[in-house]
Amino acid sequence: MTGTCSKSTILWVSAIVVILIIGSLTALAYTSSTAAIKTSVRTGLESTAGVMATQINGSDVIMFKAGDEVTPKYLAVVKKLRTLRSMNDHILNAYILKVNPDRSITFLVDDLYPDDPQGSAKIGELSTAPDSMEIFSALSLPTSSKEPYTTKYGSFMSAYAPIDDSVGDSNGNTNAVLAIDMSATDYTDYIGGKGNLILITGLISIIIAVGAIFWFGRKDEQKSE
Repeated sequence: MTGTCSKSTILWVSAIVVILIIGSLTALAYTSSTAAIKTSVRTGLESTAGVMATQINGSDVIMFKAGDEVTPKYLAVVKKLRTLRSMNDHILNAYILKVNPDRSITFLVDDLYPDDPQGSAKIGELSTAPDSMEIFSALSLPTSSKEPYTTKYGSFMSAYAPIDDSVGDSNGNTNAVLAIDMSATDYTDYIGGKGNLILITGLISIIIAVGAIFWFGRKDEQKSE
């Protein structure tokens, strides 16, 4: 009787140890993987914004003023932005921002404006995105949101890239910043989906390992009898 109780105790202790070990490894893998996936998504967005920005001539947009939303020049830039973002199904919106001398950030072009004037930004509208530091940095190199954010237009992850004064003959001056938005829901679903796979794998591993411990334990008990 004592021997049976002792074996039972050993089985339970072994099961708990296995659960702790696999659980810890799964948590570590989940944390590391999630961080890596986030970095990968941000890098991809930054790369896309950087490539798109090289196709926009800063001199074509920097002088836009309120009311120019219906001009052929504005609509031509909108058309180009739409063509560029159509290459990536995850991009919801592409727009151009201006960093003013007082460090305020205003819109120059919003590629959604022609179809949805009420639900998009007009020229000169102040940006309320909390990514001001990322936008300032994007005057030099591509950047992106650290985490999803929300404005009156929705919840997004965004990437930003510098627009030079000219596409073909640049003087090295950054006139504006190109921005692209990815839905915050798509972002979190993608990150969560990858992370959940790790958690499910860890849970299955625990079930198999604990099951194996008790199965072999019972086999030993049967042999002892």
